[in-house]
Amino acid sequence: MSKLESITLSNLRKFGPEVTIELSPGATILLAPNGTGKTTVFEAIEFGLTGKIARLRGDISHVIRDNEAAAKVSLDFANLTATSQVTSTGKVTQEGDLSAVFPGISATDIPFLLRLTHLLDQRENGWLVKAEEKDAGSQLARLPIGRDGSRARATLSTVRRSLTEQKAREVESLNVYEGDLNEWDGLIQERDIAAAGSIDALRPRDHIAKLISDAAAQTQSLDKIPPGLLTEPVGQEALSIAHSALSEILQTKAEHIRKQISGLTEVDNLVEAFGTAQTQLEKLNSELVSASEIFNAHEKKKAESAASIQQHQASVLLAQNQLIYVVQELERLVSKATARKQIDHRNEALTDAATAVRQAEEKFKALREQHERNQQVRNKHAQINDSLLLLAQSEQHLHEGQHSVIEWDATEERFRKNTQEINIRQKVLEHLNIELKEKLSAHETFKIAEATARANYQVLSSSADAIRQAVASIAEHLSSDQDNCPLCLESHGAVALQARVAKALQAIDPNLTSAEQQLRTAAEALAVSEAAVSSAREAIQACQTELTSLNTHSQMLDQKILVFRTDPILASDSVSMAKESLKLLLDGIAVDKQSLVDQQSVLELVVPEAFEQAKQAYDNAVRALDEARLHESEAAIRLDHAVTTLTTLTTGAPLLQTLEQLTTEKAQLDQRVSDLNGNVESLQSVLDTQQHQQLEFTSAIQRIEEEIDRTQSKLSLLRSRWQELALPGVPLAEVAQARFTELHIAMANLESYALKLEGVGVEISAWAKLNESHLAQRLIDAQRLERSEGAFSTLLNDRVINARTNLSRLSKLSEAMDTLDSSLKREIDNVQKHVGSVVPRWQTLLKRVVRDPRFHQTSLKLFSAYNKERAGVSVPLAGKSVAVPDVASEAQLTDLQLTFLLSMAMSHQWSPWKALLLDDPTQHHDLVHASAVFDVLRDYIVDHGFQVVIATHDALQARYFLRKLQNDGIDAKIWTLVPTEHGVSAEEDYGKQRVR
Repeated sequence: MSKLESITLSNLRKFGPEVTIELSPGATILLAPNGTGKTTVFEAIEFGLTGKIARLRGDISHVIRDNEAAAKVSLDFANLTATSQVTSTGKVTQEGDLSAVFPGISATDIPFLLRLTHLLDQRENGWLVKAEEKDAGSQLARLPIGRDGSRARATLSTVRRSLTEQKAREVESLNVYEGDLNEWDGLIQERDIAAAGSIDALRPRDHIAKLISDAAAQTQSLDKIPPGLLTEPVGQEALSIAHSALSEILQTKAEHIRKQISGLTEVDNLVEAFGTAQTQLEKLNSELVSASEIFNAHEKKKAESAASIQQHQASVLLAQNQLIYVVQELERLVSKATARKQIDHRNEALTDAATAVRQAEEKFKALREQHERNQQVRNKHAQINDSLLLLAQSEQHLHEGQHSVIEWDATEERFRKNTQEINIRQKVLEHLNIELKEKLSAHETFKIAEATARANYQVLSSSADAIRQAVASIAEHLSSDQDNCPLCLESHGAVALQARVAKALQAIDPNLTSAEQQLRTAAEALAVSEAAVSSAREAIQACQTELTSLNTHSQMLDQKILVFRTDPILASDSVSMAKESLKLLLDGIAVDKQSLVDQQSVLELVVPEAFEQAKQAYDNAVRALDEARLHESEAAIRLDHAVTTLTTLTTGAPLLQTLEQLTTEKAQLDQRVSDLNGNVESLQSVLDTQQHQQLEFTSAIQRIEEEIDRTQSKLSLLRSRWQELALPGVPLAEVAQARFTELHIAMANLESYALKLEGVGVEISAWAKLNESHLAQRLIDAQRLERSEGAFSTLLNDRVINARTNLSRLSKLSEAMDTLDSSLKREIDNVQKHVGSVVPRWQTLLKRVVRDPRFHQTSLKLFSAYNKERAGVSVPLAGKSVAVPDVASEAQLTDLQLTFLLSMAMSHQWSPWKALLLDDPTQHHDLVHASAVFDVLRDYIVDHGFQVVIATHDALQARYFLRKLQNDGIDAKIWTLVPTEHGVSAEEDYGKQRVR
């Protein structure tokens, strides 16, 4: 069961019906061009194992070949067969028990586990090295290690949520019960306080209302009280509202008067400050007029200085432009001379470079001829060696064919003996069938006899029971002195009549006893006959089983003989013909080998050291020729550049002055610019002094204006404060004194009426307390119903205590769940460390496969977040870790996923079936890179016993891998997928290893 022996595909995608691929226990290589169906084979294995194909998330019926009703896959292990079928309606059926292949594994986890340890498919988005952290974590979470802990923790979250909800409900119930208790205690307290606050003698509410109305009228506040409150009959609420309203009105008026009186205490200072500010404002306005006149006179002088500076600057600019023109003319004269010298120098360099190119070309031609001659001889040797190797392999296969012929002969002998045994068993089966027919005939006779005896016994038994009952009844009621028979009325005498009755009762039993004995005898005979029939049938069944086994063995032997006949090496219909054919082929190989040896002996021997030296000299000549040509090209470019420069300089207006004239004119212009700049600097110094004085005058004017603004603001503020005190006109001491006296009189009047309202308020409160006491008692009675106040209070307290007890119990249980969750988290972290132990092996494999050393430090990070597993793969880059997909190529990503799968396959062997299913893992690799992958796979087959199924579209890589495995004695084979008009079929590839 530890190896998959064959897979049969029927109408799956492009495959035709009943396409069988026999797998090697070592390595099976699927060779086919892209688009032929290599990936379909791996999807078929997944479908056969799981009943699903991960790439098809929805309707799996898409895998059915066009115009077919169903697709089927059968996987044949050593001692079990698993079959999966899907119909066009999408119905999937599976046969076969795979519990031995996947012991104790959930069906939903198998697709993920296969991709972690067995299957490298083309779904790159599902690879762990490219997956998102959440998807990668969910894949690793399905490993058997720690899976129970993860599931328990996932279930624990539900329990904790349920406990939280129960606690919330208990807290809500406790709040309700405590609220009820607090409400009850509040009612009791309110009733007691109200009862204590009530007084015995109270004036009528109408009288109290009249007192309030009079007080409001006297204080000019009646219009501010809501209308209708003091209209008879006056209620308690209206009376309280009117009293409160009038009290607030009087309090507001008194507070307003107090503020006015308090404000009048500072009125003397306000009057004095107002007079001082007016005097200061007049002084500041006079200073502002004088400063403005001085500023205008200075502004005029500054403008005259600025105009003079502009005239001098214009003269400087004109002189500078003339100087620039003279300098440019000088530069043109100097550049022309320099350019002519540069052209002469560049011509000499170009001539030297051309000479070097000719010498390098002559040396290159001579060395190239020598290298090509050596290479032709070496290639001829290599071709002969390859041919000899192929002949040796073909000879080995022919010798294997001779062993197959011997086995073929032995198989035909076993087939003849098996056929003779089948004939013997068929004759025995015919004899047993005749005996069974005879025994069945006798069995029918015994069945009829038994049925007849049973019917006779039942009739006698029924009659005997009726007669016995009747006679017994007669005997029971027959008197001892009766002479006549009650039936025939004959006189027998009493004694004789009693004797006749007793004899009649005894006469029934002998016939019944005889019938019972006959029934027992017939039943025993029937049982013996049934046993004989059963024995005969068992004998026939055993003979048929043996015959079936012999037929099966015969078919197997016949199929094996057919395999021998169709073997491409034997290719014969009989053993003798096969022997003759093999002999002829071996003789032909010997002749071919001798011919190749003769051809190689006449070839010139190329010493590897001499070949490498010639090749190195040729490579050096190539590089020297390239460098010489490059230097020649650069020299030509430099010469062109120098000519272009001289042409540019000579193009344009001709020079009108000599070098001496331009030099003299330049010196004169330099002196003129210097003199003008000195005059500008002197004028600018005067202007700067005037600018500084202007800034000082401006600052003085701004200070005076700011002081005027502050004084005006102060006057406005003093007027506002005077008006806030409700005083007319401008601040004067006499007006303030009159207002002070008026406010004190009004304040005394308000305090008198406020004192009266306090007494009225006491009476209104007493009326309210009396009403509150009655209302509180009614509410208390409504809550307690038939219970006493003490009993109801005890009930409320008990509810609160019980709710607190339940809440405490749930809190302790919740704390226990939190502790358990923390423990599980620690255990899961330990499991995550265990999963991370795969990294050292992974890094070791990466060093063998991936050339870039940065990927040798690839790391796997497994962690939990929000109760979900997360995983990420990263590599170091510039001192920090980056995700693998951000830096890896397609080939490197494939190597990372492949080596991770190999590491997981060794570290976490969750299935006894050790296999590697690799869908074209070297499609991005050259042969040198692919050979490193093949070396690792060979070690896994030899050292660890893995079964490898690998697909590729590269025939060179496939045959290279096959030779590598066969050279190490590993059982391996190549299957080629071939498109036909009836769909894709599979053929085992022998032809490439035979001599045509």
